[in-house]
Amino acid sequence: MTRIGIILGSTRPNRNGAQVARWVLDSASARGDADYELIDLRDHPLPHFDEPVPPMFGPSANAHTRAWAARVAPSTAS
Repeated sequence: MTRIGIILGSTRPNRNGAQVARWVLDSASARGDADYELIDLRDHPLPHFDEPVPPMFGPSANAHTRAWAARVAPSTAS
């Protein structure tokens, strides 16, 4: 079955996105045509622009970037 990740992208204190993301997850999950999961960016602290080359050109140099890639890989199209 298709896996779709719903990414909660706000990491700010007092964010409102969590409620919206859970609503989207609940609404999407009711469809029954795919497996949906919530992926919270707070769980993956990624510094901006800290890789020497874009991921499309080879494996990431940093462990945190490789962990993020592994986390979202099941939700990417093949």
